Amino acid sequence: MSATFQPPSKSLTARDYQFIALAVLVFIAICYGLVRSNLTLKGGGDFYVHWVASRAFLFDNVDPYGAEVPNRVQKLVYENGAQTGGEPYIFDTPFQLLQLYYPFALFTDPQLVRAIFTLLLELAFYLLIVLSLQLTDWEPPISYTVLFVFMAAFNFYTYQAIREANPVLILGLIYAGILFSIRADLDEVTGALMAFSLYYWEVGGPFLVLIVLRMYFEKRQRVLAGFFMAGFILVFISFLSYPNWIIPFLRATVNNLRADFGHNLFTIFIYIFPEQGRTYALVFTLLLMIALGYEWSIARGSEYRRFYWAACLSLAAAPLLGFRTEMEHLAILIIPWALILSIVYDRWRRFGGALVILLMLLLLIIPWTLQLFAVARWGAIVHEMIFIFLPLSTLVGLYWIRWWAIRPPRILSDIANRL
Repeated sequence: MSATFQPPSKSLTARDYQFIALAVLVFIAICYGLVRSNLTLKGGGDFYVHWVASRAFLFDNVDPYGAEVPNRVQKLVYENGAQTGGEPYIFDTPFQLLQLYYPFALFTDPQLVRAIFTLLLELAFYLLIVLSLQLTDWEPPISYTVLFVFMAAFNFYTYQAIREANPVLILGLIYAGILFSIRADLDEVTGALMAFSLYYWEVGGPFLVLIVLRMYFEKRQRVLAGFFMAGFILVFISFLSYPNWIIPFLRATVNNLRADFGHNLFTIFIYIFPEQGRTYALVFTLLLMIALGYEWSIARGSEYRRFYWAACLSLAAAPLLGFRTEMEHLAILIIPWALILSIVYDRWRRFGGALVILLMLLLLIIPWTLQLFAVARWGAIVHEMIFIFLPLSTLVGLYWIRWWAIRPPRILSDIANRL
C-alpha cells in the first residue's frame, strides 16, 4: 500500500495566526517602551529644526529659511538661550525634502512628536545594522552578531544621533540601500534612493560622487529614470507650494556654513599644533583627496568588491576633508566597520574572532571613557579627539584590510589562514 504525497498547505494554520499576533504584540510593546524612553531625552534640535520649519510654513505662513525658525528651535532646545559655540539650528534642508516632515507637523506636542520620530530613527538604525551585515556576506556565529549589534547601538556616536534625533541614521540606511540595490542591479531603486539623499553633503558628498561615477561609467541609464521620477515629483510639488524657495535656501546654507559650531579637521589640527596646524591640515586633506581620486578612478569600473570598499572609504574620508560636521554624523560609519570586522574575522580565522571582539570593545569603550572622564579635565580638545577618533580609525582599518577586501584569496597561504 503506497502512501500518497500531500504537499504542505499554503493556507495559514491557527498556530501561524497565533504566532503572527504574538509577534505583532511584542513589536507594539517594544515600540511603546521606546517611545516612553524617548520622552525622557533632552536635545532633539536636529529634528525640531525640521518640525518647526514645516509647522511655520504650513500653519503660520512663515518662511522656513528665515530667522524665526532658528529662534523657535533655540527656545525648545536651550533653556537659557544659545551659548557660544552652540548650534544655531539654521534650517538649510532643500525644500523638497522638508515635505517629508509634513505628517509630523500635524502634532502639536514637541516632546511627543520628537519621541515618535526618534522611534523611527531607532527602527531605521536597526535596519541599517542588518543591511550593513548583509552587504559584507559575513556569516559569524550568533554571539558575534549580538555583540556587533550591541556595539553599533550603544556606542557614543549613535547615542549622540539618537539624542539629537538626527536624520543621519535614515540617511545611513539610504546609503546602505544604494549599495545593496547596485549589487542587486535594481537601478531604478538606486536612482530613487539617491533622490532622497541630496542633503547633508558633508556626510555623504564623496560617497554620492563615487556612485555617480560608477553609474556613468557603466552607462546604467535606468538609474537616471528612477532618480528623475522620484526627484521630479518632490521638486514639482515643492515649487507648487513655494515657487521661490531656492534663493532663501542658498542664503540659509551660506549662513549655516559661516556659523561657529561643530567640528572640522582644521580646528582639530590647530588645537594640536597651534603654529603649523592649518598647514598640516591642508597637507593631510590634499593627500586624502589624491587617495580618494586614485581609488575612485579604479573603483568606478572594477568588480563590486572594490567598489564597495571604495564606497566605505568615501564615507570614512568625508569628516576628514575639512568640511564642518557634527559628532552625530559619524554614526553612519557602522557601514565601513561592518566590512572591516568581517574581513578581519574571515582573513585570520585562528585569532580573528578575538581580534574582532577587541576592536568592537575599543570602539565602544574609548569614546565613552574620554567623554565621561577626560572632558571635565581637559575640555574642548577632548571633544575634538573623540570626533577624530572614529573616522581616522575607520580610515586606518580600511587600508589595513584593503588587500583582502578587494581581492579573493589567491595563494595557498591565504586559503590556509581561512581554514
